[in-house]
Amino acid sequence: MKNLIFIVVISFVSIPVLAFSSSSFLISQLAFKNYDFNESLSNFETELNIYSEINLLNKIIAAVIIEDLSQANKIANKLILNDKDNQEAYIVKLVYMYSNKKFDEIRKFHQEAKNKNELIDFIFFNNNELKDKTTISNSLIDIVTSSFSNVDQQSLNYNFLLFYTSLSKIIDNKNERAILIKGELFQNIEKYELANKLFQIIKPSSPFYIDAQRNLAFNYSYNLSYEDAENKIKSILKNNNNNYLLQKILADFYRIKKKYKLAISLYSEMIKEKQSDLWNIYYMRGICYERLGDWASAENDFLLSLNIKPDSPNVLNYLAYGWVERGIKIDQSLEMLKAAYNANPESYYIIDSLAWAYFKKNNFEEAARLMEKVIDIAPGEAISLDHLGDIYYAMKRKREAIHFWQQALELAEPEDEITEDVQSKLDNINAG
Repeated sequence: MKNLIFIVVISFVSIPVLAFSSSSFLISQLAFKNYDFNESLSNFETELNIYSEINLLNKIIAAVIIEDLSQANKIANKLILNDKDNQEAYIVKLVYMYSNKKFDEIRKFHQEAKNKNELIDFIFFNNNELKDKTTISNSLIDIVTSSFSNVDQQSLNYNFLLFYTSLSKIIDNKNERAILIKGELFQNIEKYELANKLFQIIKPSSPFYIDAQRNLAFNYSYNLSYEDAENKIKSILKNNNNNYLLQKILADFYRIKKKYKLAISLYSEMIKEKQSDLWNIYYMRGICYERLGDWASAENDFLLSLNIKPDSPNVLNYLAYGWVERGIKIDQSLEMLKAAYNANPESYYIIDSLAWAYFKKNNFEEAARLMEKVIDIAPGEAISLDHLGDIYYAMKRKREAIHFWQQALELAEPEDEITEDVQSKLDNINAG
């Protein structure tokens, strides 16, 4: 059953070659692609008969996501006329019938169906008995959650995930798990206002309340001005008795906004609680110390973190790179960076650090090979471009070094803190 669910949820809905010229059609298709579901349904009623099957499927998904079940049912009827086996249309019809308490009609449909549909059976029936609304709603959510365990996030089809989640919420509007997941899906596609409205529905008595509050705080931290976000997150924290997980949202917010002293103060309070993520709190506080130029405190926190979790690739990388930059413990750093690379071979940050350690060991060939790999993965990373320039210059490949230093200079952001150093290298070469 799990494989079936995975295939159904992840199936990609492509936009076909247009069968006719219509500006409203083009607008609605673009809106659907951009997750603007209300706009994708504009003028739909007047043009119902000119949509292809796949376009109708897009419309039924949009109608369900905005929770207009009546319109979704009309589209389902049209889809079934074109395709008697359209699975999504039948699911919508059955949800519509259930919501209107037409239980006998559902049972009759199930009895008369010539070809049993495994997914429909899973959602609505148990040993040929019609499930109650809570169980149906949970079955729809099980389809969604199974997809997350089967595929990486970049491959997820959010329109389909929102379709099944919305049906779950429609059939049981008290299913707070469905409400939370729908909010998180909107969050993932950057529809933050829609997400927040859903998170705010979840009541303090709910087991999902703290998760909803965390998501709200996270959204505020990324989408409001500093002052507004800080005030709203603090308010959430106060209303939830300084919940540890909410404290972390505020501490991370301060760290990301470069308010390092405020972040350190909060992380220090959290360390006293000795929670299961203590290693990570030491790591985050260490980053703040390092950003403030207090390497001794940063180094101590990274070591404390590794004492608790010795195999964390990010902590290994941060500490080892700090040593390499300071020209100390190069051999130990190299071994730590090899371990970090083996644990996370796709991280260009770690590959950069490993390349830089080889450079400090005068193994220029290996340093160049690894740093070139970094540039392939992240071609716009200014610090890595600067590093590759240094490596090439050491290899007497002067022209290539100049090229990469110039690229680094063009792409450097203020927080990279490399502009003056790179310009100085170029000026020295020009002077020579």
